[in-house]
Amino acid sequence: MYLEVVITNGHGLHARPAAELVERIARFDAGVQIEVGDKAASAASIMSLLALGASPGNTARITSDGPDAEEAMNAVVAVLTEDS
Repeated sequence: MYLEVVITNGHGLHARPAAELVERIARFDAGVQIEVGDKAASAASIMSLLALGASPGNTARITSDGPDAEEAMNAVVAVLTEDS
């Protein structure tokens, strides 16, 4: 399953939001990939997420698979779109 979302978190996907994202999805049995522009990252890797350089206003394509794919995707969307 996949979804595109505009990043509205005021920090983009920098250190604190990336750490929160990794922590949240660790609870789920799902593989999650995030693409921003021509870069892709595993949502389980904080270093990969930081390398995306995702800023507010960027569009992120989220791909998720596995038994908890929908719940994991919802967790990613929550981090990318939360007010901070």
